[in-house]
Amino acid sequence: MAFGKFVSAIVCVASVSALAVVGCGGSDTLPPLDDLGDGGGGVDPLGPGNDRICLLNNCDTDRDCRDCTGTRTTCNQKEHRCIACGPEASGKSCGAGQTCTKYGDCVSGASACAEDTNGVPTITCNGDADCAACGPNFKVCDTAAKKCVGCTAANVTNCQSTDVCKGNACVAACPASCTTDTECSDCGGKNGAPANPACNRGVCAKCSATKACPTPSEVCNDVGECEKICGLAGNPNKCNTDADCSACMGGLTKCSGKPIAGGVGTCAAPAAGCSDLGNGIFVLPDPFSRVTQACSNDTDCAGVKASLDVGGLIKKATGLGVGSASLDYPMNACASVDILDGKKCGVCVPCKKDADCQAIDVQKFAGEAFGPLGSIAAALLLDRVFGPSDRKVHMYCQMIAGGYGACVPCPSFFQRCGDTAVGEEKATACDHTVCTVGPALGPTCEDGCAGRVGQKDPFCNSKMGFWDQKCKGLVESECKTTTCFPNSCVAPRDAGWYCNTTPNPTAGYRCAGDGTVSIAEGHTCPANQYCRRTDPADIRSKAVLENNRPKCFPQP
Repeated sequence: MAFGKFVSAIVCVASVSALAVVGCGGSDTLPPLDDLGDGGGGVDPLGPGNDRICLLNNCDTDRDCRDCTGTRTTCNQKEHRCIACGPEASGKSCGAGQTCTKYGDCVSGASACAEDTNGVPTITCNGDADCAACGPNFKVCDTAAKKCVGCTAANVTNCQSTDVCKGNACVAACPASCTTDTECSDCGGKNGAPANPACNRGVCAKCSATKACPTPSEVCNDVGECEKICGLAGNPNKCNTDADCSACMGGLTKCSGKPIAGGVGTCAAPAAGCSDLGNGIFVLPDPFSRVTQACSNDTDCAGVKASLDVGGLIKKATGLGVGSASLDYPMNACASVDILDGKKCGVCVPCKKDADCQAIDVQKFAGEAFGPLGSIAAALLLDRVFGPSDRKVHMYCQMIAGGYGACVPCPSFFQRCGDTAVGEEKATACDHTVCTVGPALGPTCEDGCAGRVGQKDPFCNSKMGFWDQKCKGLVESECKTTTCFPNSCVAPRDAGWYCNTTPNPTAGYRCAGDGTVSIAEGHTCPANQYCRRTDPADIRSKAVLENNRPKCFPQP
């Protein structure tokens, strides 16, 4: 899986001891050293070691503003903005002939910036100097329109390093939330990092319902990540031949357990016994594959961990010069892993659901990945990787096979995945079935089936959520009285379910099957049959089921 994140500036720092590049601005264009803008860190090329820093719109301490122009050397910590004067600058005043604006900038005494009630400048300008007294979002002159704006294509000095200029305004390349794919058009794709041009469940990702994956061999999963198709179309992890399992993750490359009488098998790890796992036969993506702790329940996995190189993940996601930084990541869930001949092994895994995956606080090992903690090098790189976000790598549970998965970063890893970025308020409407993609459903819909799905994935019941393909898929495992994929009842059904031999009974007949594939026992229907519930009013068919006598009757 590729992990995407947009970073709008190139690396400014080579190392703490040998910094030898000019300052970076808020885009890929390098501004002059004397106008560093946001993220204007770097060094004076005439004096090695004299490193400079100016995080104009993303400061945490005064140190982050040390080299900003216009004496903006104090960090307004409420707004994370470098300022020069006023109450938020400890009462600092301006030099002779200058006045302090309400925004904390020292400007010529003759400068002024008339504004409307929304703080938008109403003055005309011929150059940036005319906008000096305006607010932080209006300090650049669009000379064609003669308006003070946030940025232009040629001047992004006042933008955050993770921003882009759209419509003369500095906006996050990867917005905190989105409603259309267009809003994500600039997310990712810089410095060799993967792009995240789709809006999926309210956050930028690689794909969505309106933006397909680049190749037909991939499908878009619930968090907007493109995954290769594992198993049969519409029937994940199930197979007819080994070729159907070729794209499965975790080394599940063999089609195992096909019934002699026909039907589908399960993609399994090519191991003859549980002891084979870990001896070159892996069931999880690296590095989790290096840990093969056997288990019978979750308690057996308490304290089991794998060494995860988070620095390497960040480097791959951004293309920036981030060092290796490993931490122990928990693998506290016990999963049933399929191996050959229908056998199963209990193995410790990172997750069974998204809630099992922990976000990684990069601050705890920033020194290892970005350089000595507190150094200018670390501050600059953290600014370019995370911008004003919470500096956490957010994870979700990417399913490997039925019932277990691996914790991997969200497509835009500094933001939560769309399936977890939901509100607590529950939807109430029941305006479509659980087998139809559409708005989120209330928990009571279809005799509580929607609520049972929502317990596994809250997105399905949240007013900010959506009833998507993942919600529809969960119906199979969570609702014993409903199926959305009638050719594959993967979970045990309530009494009265059976495999119908006529998927489309045009002749008006309904068949009760042969009694050996009772869905109440949790079987998948054989080939050319489909899962069906007996009509409670059809006593004759019920009697056939109870007596295991296969016979077809006319439809009532």
